[in-house]
Amino acid sequence: MTQSLPPLSLLAPDIYRLRLPLPFALDHVNCYLIRGTGGWTLLDTGLHTPEGWQSWLDAFDALGIGPQDVEQIVLTHVHPDHYGMAGALQAWTHNAAPVRMSAATAAAAEMIWRSSAEAWLDETSAYLRRNGLAASFLESVLGSMRGMRAAVRPHPEWVETFAPGAELLLGNRRVQVIAAQGHADDQTVFYDADDRLLFCGDQVLMRITPNVGAWPTTPANPLGRFLTDLNRLRQVDVRLALPGHRAEISDFAGRIDELLAHHQKRLIAIREAIPADGATTLEITRHVFPTDGYTTHEVRFAVAETLAHLEYLIEAGEAARAENGAGVWIFRRVI
Repeated sequence: MTQSLPPLSLLAPDIYRLRLPLPFALDHVNCYLIRGTGGWTLLDTGLHTPEGWQSWLDAFDALGIGPQDVEQIVLTHVHPDHYGMAGALQAWTHNAAPVRMSAATAAAAEMIWRSSAEAWLDETSAYLRRNGLAASFLESVLGSMRGMRAAVRPHPEWVETFAPGAELLLGNRRVQVIAAQGHADDQTVFYDADDRLLFCGDQVLMRITPNVGAWPTTPANPLGRFLTDLNRLRQVDVRLALPGHRAEISDFAGRIDELLAHHQKRLIAIREAIPADGATTLEITRHVFPTDGYTTHEVRFAVAETLAHLEYLIEAGEAARAENGAGVWIFRRVI
C-alpha cells in the first residue's frame, strides 16, 4: 500500500514530494514543493478535503514555509486531485501567489468547475444515458459529481496562463512546457533539460496505467492523442520523471513502452468484446472490466475508458457507431 511511504520526501536538494490523501482506490496524489531564490513553487495541489489541507499545513510547518514564502502555484491539469486546492492555497498566501496553468486548463476549469451546475449536470446525464447507463445509476453518479465540484472550491482569483512551448521557472529550474494530452487534454508537463528531469503529471505512472477516458466535453479519440504524445515524450532524454501518483520513474522510455503495449492489448480485447449484433458502451465495458465489484466512481471511469478505445477503433475503421431508438449508442465491428 502507498500509505507506508512518507508523506513528505526529499527527492533532490530543491524538490520535496508531498503525498496527499485521496478518498479513492488510488489513495494519494503527489504534489511537489520546489525551492528557489525567489521563494517556493507548489506544483499541483490535491483535492480540497480537511485531510488534504492539514497535510499542506504540516508540510509548511516542517519546512518552515510561511504564506509570504510561496512564489507561485503551478498546475499540470484540471482534474480535481490536481486543481482542487489551488484557490485555498492562494488564499493562504493572502492572494500574493499567482496560480499558473495552461490556457487550456483555465478554459477547462471554467467549463467543468465554474460553469452553471445545471447545464453541466444535464450534459453529464445525457452522456451517461447515451452510453447505456440506467436511470437508477445516473442519480448516484450525479451525486458523486456534485460532491466533486464542492471539493475544488474556492477557485483561484489570480490566474496567469502559459502555452506549450513556453519556458517557466520552477524554483531555480528553467523548464520547457510540453503538451501531454489524452489523460486530460489540457495537461502540460515540465522538462528541465539541464537535469534531464521531467515533472510528468499523470501522463506516465508506475504500476498503474493513466486513465484515458472519453468524457462529455472531450473531443473524439482521446486515446489517439494520448498514444501520439506518449510516442513524442519517449524521444525526450529523461533521467528521472516525477509523476502525479505512485513512485518516481527512472526508466521513463521503458515505462512508456509498457503503456503502449498495454493499450494495444486493450484495443484487441475491446474489439473482440463487441458482439456481432452490436452492444452499448456499458455492455462492452462489462466484458472487459470486472465491474460487479466496482463503485459508482469506478464504473464511470471504466465506461469512459472503454469509450475512448471504441473511438480509437472507429478512427481506425475497425468499429462503427449508430444510435438506437432510445438515443443509446450501439457499437459494431467493421472488419
